[in-house]
Amino acid sequence: MSRRTAQLFDLMFKSIIKDASSSAVVHLINGIYKKNYPLDTSVKIEPTEFVKEHPKSGKLEKIVSDIIITLRHKDGGTDTFLIEAQISDDIEMILRIFNYSMYAAFDKKRVSDDGSFMQTDMPSPVVIYWESSKTKDIVSVKIRFPNNKTIVYKVPTFKVLQHSVSELEGMALLLPFYILKIRSELEKKGSNSEKKKALSKKLESYIIEIDKTLKRCNQNNYITERDMAMLLRKLSFIYSELYGKHEEFMEVDMTLKKLVEASWDDTWDKAWDKKTAEVEKKCASRFAKAMKADGEAMDKIMRYTGLSRREIGAL
Repeated sequence: MSRRTAQLFDLMFKSIIKDASSSAVVHLINGIYKKNYPLDTSVKIEPTEFVKEHPKSGKLEKIVSDIIITLRHKDGGTDTFLIEAQISDDIEMILRIFNYSMYAAFDKKRVSDDGSFMQTDMPSPVVIYWESSKTKDIVSVKIRFPNNKTIVYKVPTFKVLQHSVSELEGMALLLPFYILKIRSELEKKGSNSEKKKALSKKLESYIIEIDKTLKRCNQNNYITERDMAMLLRKLSFIYSELYGKHEEFMEVDMTLKKLVEASWDDTWDKAWDKKTAEVEKKCASRFAKAMKADGEAMDKIMRYTGLSRREIGAL
Protein backbone atom coordinates (compact mmCIF):
# COMPACT_ATOMS: atom_id res chain seq x y z
CA MET A 1 0.00 0.00 0.00
CA SER A 2 1.33 3.45 -0.94
CA ARG A 3 2.33 5.92 1.75
CA ARG A 4 -0.36 8.30 0.49
CA THR A 5 -3.08 5.67 0.93
CA ALA A 6 -1.81 4.77 4.38
CA GLN A 7 -1.94 8.46 5.36
CA LEU A 8 -5.49 8.73 4.04
CA PHE A 9 -6.46 5.74 6.18
CA ASP A 10 -4.94 7.43 9.21
CA LEU A 11 -6.89 10.62 8.52
CA MET A 12 -10.05 8.61 7.88
CA PHE A 13 -9.90 6.82 11.22
CA LYS A 14 -9.32 10.07 13.12
CA SER A 15 -12.17 11.67 11.19
CA ILE A 16 -14.51 8.79 12.07
CA ILE A 17 -13.74 9.09 15.78
CA LYS A 18 -14.16 12.88 15.66
CA ASP A 19 -17.47 12.71 13.78
CA ALA A 20 -19.00 9.80 15.72
CA SER A 21 -21.57 10.15 18.49
CA SER A 22 -20.51 9.54 22.09
CA SER A 23 -22.51 6.31 22.19
CA ALA A 24 -20.71 4.99 19.10
CA VAL A 25 -17.30 5.77 20.65
CA VAL A 26 -18.27 4.06 23.93
CA HIS A 27 -19.54 1.10 21.88
CA LEU A 28 -16.12 0.88 20.20
CA ILE A 29 -14.28 1.01 23.53
CA ASN A 30 -16.54 -1.70 24.94
CA GLY A 31 -15.89 -3.94 21.95
CA ILE A 32 -12.13 -3.54 21.68
CA TYR A 33 -11.34 -3.58 25.39
CA LYS A 34 -14.13 -5.99 26.40
CA LYS A 35 -15.69 -3.44 28.76
CA ASN A 36 -19.29 -2.70 29.63
CA TYR A 37 -19.54 1.07 29.98
CA PRO A 38 -23.06 2.54 29.72
CA LEU A 39 -23.56 4.07 26.28
CA ASP A 40 -24.40 7.44 27.85
CA THR A 41 -20.93 7.65 29.45
CA SER A 42 -19.31 11.06 28.89
CA VAL A 43 -16.61 11.00 26.18
CA LYS A 44 -13.69 13.37 25.66
CA ILE A 45 -11.37 13.11 22.67
CA GLU A 46 -8.03 14.23 24.10
CA PRO A 47 -5.34 16.29 22.31
CA THR A 48 -2.84 13.99 20.61
CA GLU A 49 0.01 16.42 19.94
CA PHE A 50 2.87 16.63 22.43
CA VAL A 51 6.03 18.74 22.23
CA LYS A 52 9.38 17.45 23.49
CA GLU A 53 13.02 18.48 23.28
CA HIS A 54 15.23 16.41 20.99
CA PRO A 55 17.89 14.68 23.16
CA LYS A 56 20.76 15.58 20.78
CA SER A 57 19.88 18.81 18.99
CA GLY A 58 17.90 20.35 21.84
CA LYS A 59 15.28 21.49 19.31
CA LEU A 60 11.61 21.15 20.10
CA GLU A 61 9.79 18.50 18.07
CA LYS A 62 6.18 17.45 17.81
CA ILE A 63 4.92 13.98 18.70
CA VAL A 64 1.49 12.98 17.35
CA SER A 65 -0.37 9.85 18.41
CA ASP A 66 -3.53 8.52 16.77
CA ILE A 67 -6.45 8.57 19.23
CA ILE A 68 -6.66 9.25 22.97
CA ILE A 69 -10.12 8.94 24.54
CA THR A 70 -11.17 9.61 28.13
CA LEU A 71 -14.43 8.24 29.53
CA ARG A 72 -15.82 9.96 32.62
CA HIS A 73 -17.97 7.93 35.00
CA LYS A 74 -21.00 9.38 36.74
CA ASP A 75 -19.10 9.16 40.04
CA GLY A 76 -16.41 11.46 38.62
CA GLY A 77 -13.77 8.79 37.92
CA THR A 78 -12.11 8.56 34.52
CA ASP A 79 -10.52 5.93 32.28
CA THR A 80 -8.26 6.88 29.38
CA PHE A 81 -7.56 4.79 26.27
CA LEU A 82 -4.87 5.17 23.60
CA ILE A 83 -5.71 3.65 20.22
CA GLU A 84 -3.09 3.36 17.47
CA ALA A 85 -3.95 2.10 13.98
CA GLN A 86 -1.48 0.33 11.71
CA ILE A 87 -1.49 -1.09 8.20
CA SER A 88 1.67 -3.19 8.44
CA ASP A 89 3.73 -4.83 11.18
CA ASP A 90 6.17 -2.59 13.01
CA ILE A 91 8.00 -3.89 16.09
CA GLU A 92 9.00 -0.35 17.11
CA MET A 93 5.33 0.62 17.46
CA ILE A 94 5.46 -0.64 21.07
CA LEU A 95 8.13 1.96 21.93
CA ARG A 96 6.17 4.77 20.27
CA ILE A 97 3.02 3.81 22.17
CA PHE A 98 4.95 3.77 25.44
CA ASN A 99 6.27 7.22 24.55
CA TYR A 100 2.78 8.53 23.67
CA SER A 101 1.38 7.07 26.89
CA MET A 102 4.06 8.74 29.02
CA TYR A 103 3.32 12.15 27.51
CA ALA A 104 -0.43 11.67 27.93
CA ALA A 105 0.07 10.57 31.55
CA PHE A 106 2.39 13.50 32.29
CA ASP A 107 -0.40 15.94 31.47
CA LYS A 108 -2.46 14.39 34.28
CA LYS A 109 0.24 14.04 36.93
CA ARG A 110 -0.60 14.51 40.58
CA VAL A 111 1.92 15.75 43.18
CA SER A 112 1.69 15.13 46.93
CA ASP A 113 1.28 18.06 49.31
CA ASP A 114 4.89 17.86 50.47
CA GLY A 115 6.19 17.60 46.91
CA SER A 116 7.95 14.28 47.53
CA PHE A 117 5.63 12.03 45.55
CA MET A 118 4.10 12.13 42.09
CA GLN A 119 1.56 9.83 40.44
CA THR A 120 0.60 9.50 36.79
CA ASP A 121 -2.00 7.22 35.23
CA MET A 122 -1.02 5.57 31.97
CA PRO A 123 -3.80 5.18 29.35
CA SER A 124 -4.90 1.71 28.31
CA PRO A 125 -3.28 1.08 24.89
CA VAL A 126 -4.25 -1.04 21.91
CA VAL A 127 -2.93 -1.36 18.34
CA ILE A 128 -5.50 -1.92 15.60
CA TYR A 129 -4.21 -3.63 12.47
CA TRP A 130 -6.38 -2.98 9.42
CA GLU A 131 -4.95 -5.88 7.44
CA SER A 132 -3.69 -9.34 8.35
CA SER A 133 -0.71 -9.22 10.66
CA LYS A 134 1.89 -11.67 11.91
CA THR A 135 2.21 -9.65 15.09
CA LYS A 136 1.23 -11.52 18.26
CA ASP A 137 -1.99 -10.74 20.12
CA ILE A 138 0.11 -9.00 22.76
CA VAL A 139 3.34 -7.13 22.10
CA SER A 140 5.61 -6.00 24.92
CA VAL A 141 8.78 -4.17 25.82
CA LYS A 142 10.90 -4.93 28.89
CA ILE A 143 12.16 -1.81 30.61
CA ARG A 144 15.24 -2.37 32.79
CA PHE A 145 16.29 0.07 35.48
CA PRO A 146 19.84 0.62 36.82
CA ASN A 147 19.10 -1.50 39.93
CA ASN A 148 18.32 -4.45 37.59
CA LYS A 149 14.62 -4.24 38.38
CA THR A 150 12.41 -4.52 35.31
CA ILE A 151 8.86 -3.86 34.27
CA VAL A 152 7.15 -5.28 31.20
CA TYR A 153 4.87 -2.92 29.30
CA LYS A 154 2.28 -4.91 27.34
CA VAL A 155 0.03 -3.73 24.53
CA PRO A 156 -2.79 -5.88 23.08
CA THR A 157 -3.41 -5.92 19.34
CA PHE A 158 -6.66 -6.18 17.40
CA LYS A 159 -6.63 -7.50 13.83
CA VAL A 160 -9.74 -6.34 12.02
CA LEU A 161 -9.67 -8.74 9.08
CA GLN A 162 -9.33 -11.81 11.30
CA HIS A 163 -12.96 -11.24 12.30
CA SER A 164 -16.18 -11.53 10.34
CA VAL A 165 -18.46 -8.57 9.68
CA SER A 166 -20.95 -9.89 12.24
CA GLU A 167 -18.19 -10.20 14.85
CA LEU A 168 -17.38 -6.52 14.31
CA GLU A 169 -20.94 -5.52 15.18
CA GLY A 170 -19.59 -4.69 18.64
CA MET A 171 -17.14 -2.22 17.05
CA ALA A 172 -19.21 -0.51 14.37
CA LEU A 173 -16.73 2.33 13.82
CA LEU A 174 -14.24 -0.18 12.38
CA LEU A 175 -16.62 -1.56 9.73
CA PRO A 176 -15.69 0.81 6.84
CA PHE A 177 -12.16 -0.64 6.87
CA TYR A 178 -13.43 -4.18 6.37
CA ILE A 179 -13.47 -3.68 2.60
CA LEU A 180 -9.69 -4.09 2.76
CA LYS A 181 -10.51 -7.80 2.89
CA ILE A 182 -9.89 -8.36 -0.83
CA ARG A 183 -7.12 -5.81 -1.41
CA SER A 184 -4.08 -8.08 -1.16
CA GLU A 185 -5.68 -10.73 -3.35
CA LEU A 186 -6.65 -8.12 -5.95
CA GLU A 187 -3.10 -6.78 -6.12
CA LYS A 188 -1.49 -10.17 -6.71
CA LYS A 189 0.24 -10.55 -10.05
CA GLY A 190 -1.87 -12.27 -12.65
CA SER A 191 -5.22 -10.89 -11.46
CA ASN A 192 -7.06 -10.93 -14.77
CA SER A 193 -10.49 -9.49 -15.54
CA GLU A 194 -12.36 -12.65 -14.52
CA LYS A 195 -10.54 -12.76 -11.19
CA LYS A 196 -11.37 -9.11 -10.60
CA LYS A 197 -15.05 -9.71 -11.36
CA ALA A 198 -15.13 -12.56 -8.83
CA LEU A 199 -13.50 -10.35 -6.21
CA SER A 200 -15.95 -7.55 -6.99
CA LYS A 201 -18.85 -9.91 -6.21
CA LYS A 202 -17.21 -10.82 -2.92
CA LEU A 203 -16.69 -7.16 -2.08
CA GLU A 204 -20.29 -6.34 -2.93
CA SER A 205 -21.48 -9.01 -0.51
CA TYR A 206 -19.27 -7.54 2.23
CA ILE A 207 -20.67 -4.05 1.64
CA ILE A 208 -24.27 -5.29 1.78
CA GLU A 209 -23.50 -7.17 5.00
CA ILE A 210 -21.82 -4.10 6.49
CA ASP A 211 -24.92 -2.02 5.69
CA LYS A 212 -27.18 -4.57 7.39
CA THR A 213 -24.88 -4.70 10.42
CA LEU A 214 -24.89 -0.91 10.74
CA LYS A 215 -28.68 -0.93 10.64
CA ARG A 216 -28.78 -3.51 13.45
CA CYS A 217 -26.37 -1.37 15.48
CA ASN A 218 -28.67 1.60 14.95
CA GLN A 219 -31.74 -0.40 15.97
CA ASN A 220 -29.94 -1.45 19.16
CA ASN A 221 -29.02 2.22 19.84
CA TYR A 222 -25.26 1.50 19.65
CA ILE A 223 -24.94 4.11 16.91
CA THR A 224 -27.20 6.88 15.64
CA GLU A 225 -28.68 7.29 12.16
CA ARG A 226 -26.16 10.04 11.65
CA ASP A 227 -23.33 7.64 12.58
CA MET A 228 -24.66 5.11 10.10
CA ALA A 229 -24.76 7.62 7.23
CA MET A 230 -21.32 8.97 8.14
CA LEU A 231 -19.77 5.48 8.20
CA LEU A 232 -21.20 4.61 4.79
CA ARG A 233 -19.73 7.81 3.38
CA LYS A 234 -16.34 7.01 4.86
CA LEU A 235 -16.59 3.52 3.43
CA SER A 236 -17.30 5.10 0.04
CA PHE A 237 -14.10 7.20 0.31
CA ILE A 238 -12.05 4.11 1.14
CA TYR A 239 -13.66 2.17 -1.72
CA SER A 240 -12.81 4.95 -4.19
CA GLU A 241 -9.17 4.96 -3.10
CA LEU A 242 -8.74 1.17 -3.24
CA TYR A 243 -11.01 -0.05 -6.02
CA GLY A 244 -12.44 2.90 -7.95
CA LYS A 245 -10.02 2.54 -10.85
CA HIS A 246 -11.15 -1.02 -11.73
CA GLU A 247 -13.85 -1.25 -14.42
CA GLU A 248 -14.86 -4.68 -13.13
CA PHE A 249 -16.12 -3.05 -9.92
CA MET A 250 -18.79 -0.91 -11.61
CA GLU A 251 -21.69 -2.87 -10.04
CA VAL A 252 -20.13 -2.52 -6.61
CA ASP A 253 -19.88 1.21 -7.23
CA MET A 254 -23.59 1.40 -8.06
CA THR A 255 -24.61 -0.68 -5.04
CA LEU A 256 -22.55 1.46 -2.69
CA LYS A 257 -23.93 4.71 -4.09
CA LYS A 258 -27.49 3.48 -3.55
CA LEU A 259 -26.74 2.59 0.06
CA VAL A 260 -25.09 5.96 0.71
CA GLU A 261 -27.96 7.86 -0.92
CA ALA A 262 -30.54 5.86 1.04
CA SER A 263 -28.88 6.88 4.31
CA TRP A 264 -28.61 10.51 3.24
CA ASP A 265 -32.24 11.51 3.80
CA ASP A 266 -33.79 14.83 4.83
CA THR A 267 -33.39 14.08 8.53
CA TRP A 268 -29.66 13.51 8.11
CA ASP A 269 -29.32 16.57 5.92
CA LYS A 270 -30.84 18.80 8.62
CA ALA A 271 -28.68 17.24 11.32
CA TRP A 272 -25.51 17.81 9.34
CA ASP A 273 -23.94 20.71 11.24
CA LYS A 274 -21.46 23.17 9.81
CA LYS A 275 -18.46 21.90 11.77
CA THR A 276 -18.92 18.30 10.66
CA ALA A 277 -19.45 19.42 7.07
CA GLU A 278 -16.14 21.27 7.19
CA VAL A 279 -14.31 18.16 8.45
CA GLU A 280 -15.87 16.07 5.67
CA LYS A 281 -14.98 18.63 3.02
CA LYS A 282 -11.41 18.89 4.32
CA CYS A 283 -11.02 15.12 3.99
CA ALA A 284 -12.49 15.23 0.47
CA SER A 285 -10.13 18.07 -0.46
CA ARG A 286 -7.08 16.12 0.72
CA PHE A 287 -8.25 13.10 -1.24
CA ALA A 288 -8.85 15.24 -4.36
CA LYS A 289 -5.45 16.89 -4.02
CA ALA A 290 -3.75 13.49 -3.83
CA MET A 291 -5.68 12.28 -6.89
CA LYS A 292 -4.66 15.42 -8.81
CA ALA A 293 -1.03 14.81 -7.94
CA ASP A 294 -1.38 11.30 -9.39
CA GLY A 295 -2.77 12.70 -12.63
CA GLU A 296 -6.33 11.38 -12.26
CA ALA A 297 -8.97 12.80 -14.63
CA MET A 298 -11.06 15.74 -13.37
CA ASP A 299 -14.39 13.90 -13.92
CA LYS A 300 -13.16 10.98 -11.84
CA ILE A 301 -12.01 13.23 -9.01
CA MET A 302 -15.38 15.01 -9.02
CA ARG A 303 -17.24 11.68 -8.93
CA TYR A 304 -15.23 10.23 -6.06
CA THR A 305 -15.01 13.33 -3.85
CA GLY A 306 -18.27 15.18 -4.52
CA LEU A 307 -16.31 18.43 -5.04
CA SER A 308 -17.02 20.80 -7.91
CA ARG A 309 -14.64 21.41 -10.80
CA ARG A 310 -13.94 24.89 -9.43
CA GLU A 311 -13.16 23.59 -5.92
CA ILE A 312 -10.77 20.96 -7.29
CA GLY A 313 -9.09 23.48 -9.60
CA ALA A 314 -8.36 25.73 -6.62
CA LEU A 315 -6.49 22.98 -4.75
